Amino acid sequence: MPLGFRCEPMANSDRPTIIEKYANRRLYNTGTFTFVTLDELAAMVKRGKNFLVYDAKTGVDITRSVLAQIVFEQAHGAR
Repeated sequence: MPLGFRCEPMANSDRPTIIEKYANRRLYNTGTFTFVTLDELAAMVKRGKNFLVYDAKTGVDITRSVLAQIVFEQAHGAR
């Protein structure tokens, strides 16, 4: 390793959790190898945890639509 060059691992909080959404609407946390619910993702948002959601088939980033779904369900469940 060259002098003055230091490679440090990125802190866990700096890396977003990757979630895959399957056609059957199930959400899979690739970090914990478990399925998660929208409520669990909502709790992650409240704790300030970063995550990205990808369509498992196409690889398209669908984070915004999932966040919108969380907001919608939280608003309608709070009545």
